[in-house]
Amino acid sequence: MIRIFKWWWAWNYEKIESWLESMENSGLRLVKTKFKGVVFYFENCTPTKARYCIDYQDKLTPEYISIINDAGWKINQIGMGWYVLRKQYEDERPELYTDFDALIARNKKLLRIMIGGLLLEFIFLGKLIYSAIKFPSNDIIAQVGFLTAFVLAFFTFSITNLSLQIHKFKNKNI
Repeated sequence: MIRIFKWWWAWNYEKIESWLESMENSGLRLVKTKFKGVVFYFENCTPTKARYCIDYQDKLTPEYISIINDAGWKINQIGMGWYVLRKQYEDERPELYTDFDALIARNKKLLRIMIGGLLLEFIFLGKLIYSAIKFPSNDIIAQVGFLTAFVLAFFTFSITNLSLQIHKFKNKNI
C-alpha cells in the first residue's frame, strides 16, 4: 500500500479529482483516506479509466446514497462532510453533477460554514483585544494574536476563493 500526503482546498477540488484519476490510470487505485482527506492510500491495480469526484454533503441521507449507488458510484468518506466518489467507465467520462446550480448550492453551503467560522473568530478577536487592553503586560496575548491573525487570513482566503468559484459557476450557467 502506498501512502501519499496531498493538500487540497475545497474550491480547488478539480485538481485532486484529476490527480486521483491519473493515479488510477497509472495503476494505483485509491483505497482510503486519512486525516480529513489529505493522506491518500493507494493499492496497485490494473490501469483503468475511473472518474473521481469530491463532494460535500452536510448530512449523508439515504436518498443521496441511493441516487449515488443507482448511478454506479462508490462512496469513500473523507470526513467533516466530504466524500470521494469513484466510478469506473469505458467511453464517456461521467459527471457527478450535471448542472451548475447543484455546484453553486454546494459551494454556498461551504461559504455559510466559512462565514460562521469567520464570525466566531471576530468574537474571539474582540475578547483578545479586550484582554490586551485590560492586561497589557501579558505575553501570551501577542502569541494568541498572531494565531488569530493567521486564522482570520485563512477564513478570508477561503471565503474569497469560494465566492470566486460560485461566480465562475454562475457565469457558466448563463
